[in-house]
Amino acid sequence: MAIVESIAYRLFYTLFMAVRETNGAVTPRERHRLQTREEILDAALAVMAEQGVAALNLTEVARRVGLRQPSRTAVYDALFERGWRAHYEILTAAITGQGGGWAAVRLAMRETLRFAAAQPVLAQLLATRAVPGFVPSDRAYAPSLRGLDLVRTAMAAAAERAELHPAAASENGIALLLALVAGVASQHSANEPGVGFAESRLIALLDPALDMYAAYFSPDRPPAWTPWSGDDQRRGR
Repeated sequence: MAIVESIAYRLFYTLFMAVRETNGAVTPRERHRLQTREEILDAALAVMAEQGVAALNLTEVARRVGLRQPSRTAVYDALFERGWRAHYEILTAAITGQGGGWAAVRLAMRETLRFAAAQPVLAQLLATRAVPGFVPSDRAYAPSLRGLDLVRTAMAAAAERAELHPAAASENGIALLLALVAGVASQHSANEPGVGFAESRLIALLDPALDMYAAYFSPDRPPAWTPWSGDDQRRGR
């Protein structure tokens, strides 16, 4: 029995070490390890949905997958990476499918909310400080940064095509866009728990909110206009 427990312990340790990058060639051992890792993360999400994101019970996770208890931080970190990888794929499909520009950004923001509505527990971990003291590793955070680069590129294309004023593609302009989308997402999460993407009254506010954003950053504004300096410029004078 001690040997079995020792093997299970080592398995949990290796599950959350960095997964070796391959060129598509995965050994049976690696495939088994990745499959077990996903089973652990699925069990963790289920427990978090039942008990709260910050109240992750690792004993219960271990019981559900039949292994010994893993590191709590490692589970959160692996879930964080899984979530942002999935979101990065969503952004890539939306932005490349539309060829960049404002239409692509709008679709990407809409699909972001669809993802958040479909994965509310994971969305809490990704977009809020639901777990006191948890800081994701550089590896886990990397897909989020790649996704932000995709949005930056699409916004720059929107400015180059005169779909938006160049100020929209600045860091502040992109931060405002993401804050707008996050606001709609948080309102949906707080006030419509369990309501799906298509049925949500609050998610439906995204399109008019993006219309207002585009109107504020109209390409018809003077080239030197910026909303970031001076009260007159904030009022569009």
